[in-house]
Amino acid sequence: MEHFFYKLSSGADVFNSLIELQIKHNSSSFLISAVGDLSKVSFKCPLNEKPVILEKKLEIITLSGYLTSSDSHVHISVSDENCAVFGGHLLSGTTVLKSLDILLGVTPNLSRQSIKNLSDNPVCVDIYVLSDCPWCKRALKLLDSYNIDYNYNLITNDDEFKKISNITSVNTFPQIFINNEFIGGYSELAKLSTLGSLNKLIN
Repeated sequence: MEHFFYKLSSGADVFNSLIELQIKHNSSSFLISAVGDLSKVSFKCPLNEKPVILEKKLEIITLSGYLTSSDSHVHISVSDENCAVFGGHLLSGTTVLKSLDILLGVTPNLSRQSIKNLSDNPVCVDIYVLSDCPWCKRALKLLDSYNIDYNYNLITNDDEFKKISNITSVNTFPQIFINNEFIGGYSELAKLSTLGSLNKLIN
């Protein structure tokens, strides 16, 4: 895998720029790291088809995923001035504030079958947590131990609490989804880990 460093300037559309870079290399591209700030972010949550758009100064926490000639799957998480974190599937309309440094991994010789496998079987993990929740922290630590990319969703008000609880019929946290399927909380995640099922699912 070759590595390339790019700097996106103020006003650049992040998603469209990534697509342009993939076309430039005419290969499979993987986001390794990203550091920068945004004036606007547009993303889609796994439980809501309506895009979420935030327009304010935001710092990128994570930007990960892949882009191929036939498909793309990119996740983003950002933090505001109050350290509130938001994230989901990156959409066009996400705009760089000052600059964005991106390290891109490029694999020119990735087989078509490998690309198809990536496109057909992306693993999407979403975790909904409460502030200062010890079980939430344990779940996050367990996910991190597997180097799993996940969408971090901090519940900050009653409306958000009711929305997710109405979907799952559960009022304890964390609440974890894998590929949009609710699996439960920390106990269920730990059980998957103990049985080896979590490692098999991710790999």
